Amino acid sequence: MWKKGSKALAAVIILGATLVAPAVAPSKAAAAGLSASEQSRLAEYWSPVLYQDVGNNPEGDIPIPVNFDGDWSGLNNWDNIGKYAKGSSLPLKPSVYWSVVESDTHYFIGYDLFYATHDPRGTLGDHENDMEGMMFTIRKPGTAKKDGTKVTNPNGELELALMPRHAKLGMYGPANKAVQYDPGMSSVYYDSNFTTETNASGTHPLVYSAQNDESFLESDGDFGHALKPYNGKGAKGKSGYVFQAGTPVNLNASGGQLWDSKIGNFDDSKRMGYELIPLETSLWPLRNDFTLDLWSSYGTFKGDNGRANAANAPWGWSFENYRDLGSGRMLYDPAYLVDKLFDGLGEFSLTYRTNPYSGQ
Repeated sequence: MWKKGSKALAAVIILGATLVAPAVAPSKAAAAGLSASEQSRLAEYWSPVLYQDVGNNPEGDIPIPVNFDGDWSGLNNWDNIGKYAKGSSLPLKPSVYWSVVESDTHYFIGYDLFYATHDPRGTLGDHENDMEGMMFTIRKPGTAKKDGTKVTNPNGELELALMPRHAKLGMYGPANKAVQYDPGMSSVYYDSNFTTETNASGTHPLVYSAQNDESFLESDGDFGHALKPYNGKGAKGKSGYVFQAGTPVNLNASGGQLWDSKIGNFDDSKRMGYELIPLETSLWPLRNDFTLDLWSSYGTFKGDNGRANAANAPWGWSFENYRDLGSGRMLYDPAYLVDKLFDGLGEFSLTYRTNPYSGQ
């Protein structure tokens, strides 16, 4: 189903340089949808550079696998994360979950970050487990943009970035306003622009993640791992790490020296690798397994520290002003979500070719 100028969602990013990574052949993708290897390659190509602010207990500010402690219980993550702090012999490896959904005209790529605790200063916001994420809308090669020109880049063109911030939906657009989507609802607006960097591995949005050790009442909402585009201003307290997709580091290797040697005011020369984990074959297959102590209900993690059962997986997310669009849309039906929120989309399809999450 093709649509022009239909409703669409949040934020976009700029591709400022020629892309150099190997391309996904449009003809192959068009014939049968993306293969697993093509999805993985696209997820790596568009993977964010993460500027992770950290506080007094930095182990709680590192994105990690849900089963970092060797089990799938959501009830012991708060208790166990301290065992992985600096000085531990237990491995703590930064990790990011990814998902790819493909329509006739777009790739919708999600990146989700799990933290063991959400523990800002002031007990009002405390809860066990925390999953934050982002979704990038990427126009496929050969399809027409809002201005009528067609995408020639073989890896597509990034048009939109959505980053939930404490149940609100952050929307970030390209600097070139001529190619921004048009708000389709009165509550839709662009929060700001953000930037990318292009290198040999792909084009990567620059993303900031707030630390736990900040006030729950922080004026910009920068607490508890809230995400937004990185603005280049450095880490609060000059205390943060920079992660990019690649060979994941073990922060506790070599006696935990990395905790000290890599921390700084977001020094790009000290970047460390994070592991990309496919959501489809890791956490997603467990979504209906209530024999585990992982879920309190569908899409909600079980947790008993602070507010009980207060963290959601992507298929449980909904956002202020848009609750009526349904929980989990950003994962299982992203084209519908974008279409509802924005107009002026250029060629835009609601027909999926690759969507392992459509059955919920």
